[in-house]
Amino acid sequence: MSPVWGLLTFAGVGVLLALMGWAGRRHAATLGAVPGMPAELQRHRIAVIRRGATACLVVGVAFVVIGMLVPLV
Repeated sequence: MSPVWGLLTFAGVGVLLALMGWAGRRHAATLGAVPGMPAELQRHRIAVIRRGATACLVVGVAFVVIGMLVPLV
């Protein structure tokens, strides 16, 4: 794989993951809201969504960094 394709691939996937993580963290309360669900379970569900969104954000940033390092290898 050429360095340019590596950069575009990793950076593209990284940006998509980071955007998904950012949106998930921002909208976790509305994504986790289920009508009729007890408040405790709803809070737990929102926390799980935020945790997953944070993981996506971190992995997305890591992919972008790796994509920037690929041409240097």
